[in-house]
Amino acid sequence: MPGGRGKGRGQGRGGGRQRRRHRRGVRGFLQPCLLVLLHRGEAHGYSLLSGLGEFGFDCERLDSSLIYRALRDMEASGLVTSEWGDDSRGPQRRVYSIAPGGELSLTEWMTDLRRTRKEIDSLEAAFQKVE
Repeated sequence: MPGGRGKGRGQGRGGGRQRRRHRRGVRGFLQPCLLVLLHRGEAHGYSLLSGLGEFGFDCERLDSSLIYRALRDMEASGLVTSEWGDDSRGPQRRVYSIAPGGELSLTEWMTDLRRTRKEIDSLEAAFQKVE
């Protein structure tokens, strides 16, 4: 109602918020996956893109610009380093390596994931008791 105090936008049940499933976003999950791949050894962007299939990404549909943007952001944050490769076959490509800050970030991610796994296992066990 105009001028009234009825149920307008953002009011009423749920406070106007839509119910959503909480999931780790692609960008949020992409960073630790790239760090794991670089933890194994230096790589260029295309090989990193190909390696993401191991973590459930659909590499055929994944926008490569997302990978390069993440790598640039990670480099600006001190998680990875890059340099121009000296591969003589074809154009020069950037080669990425994990930096000490990336190793620390990856360790923190893994600690958090292990804690989350335990919490999920506890929740699932409690749910199973009800059935």
